Amino acid sequence: MSIDKFISRVWRVLSMFAFGISLLFIYRGLPDPTAVHFGETGRGDGFLPKEEIFYLTAAIVTILNVLGLLLIKSIEKIPRVYFGKLVKAFASKGDLLIQQIIVHWLHFLLALINTYLILVFRVLLLLNDERTNQADYSYLPKLGIVLFLVWMIYLPARLWSSSNFIDEDHA
Repeated sequence: MSIDKFISRVWRVLSMFAFGISLLFIYRGLPDPTAVHFGETGRGDGFLPKEEIFYLTAAIVTILNVLGLLLIKSIEKIPRVYFGKLVKAFASKGDLLIQQIIVHWLHFLLALINTYLILVFRVLLLLNDERTNQADYSYLPKLGIVLFLVWMIYLPARLWSSSNFIDEDHA
């Protein structure tokens, strides 16, 4: 088992578990109704019942993870001979390696989404707490962009750093 496979799977599963637990704790701490939109003054001006936030969030995360896993399973069913043609710049790496790296890359995406949403809902909880409503959480969208860029760079960097495929039958 490669280190990419191990880390991507473990992180994805742990992030789903952590998201579920954190959603339950955050739900418990949210006021009813919960501010979900904040005006220029920093005060909440758009509210939703906390039950609605809980069920919408659980449904969206579940749907995202199921669709992501369906995409991964679909990619695993594509014949390997197409991967060298799909990513011609890295065709020398071998079709199997390209397919595996793409699958790991998509598992990392699901793990990143789950992890980022844990942070988003933690900030939502803190913004609805009167004791911490003056804190600045403007770093969160920037962090999301950085995480997304790192994820985007991972695929070509991992393919580039892999060794070329050597066919042992023809060597």
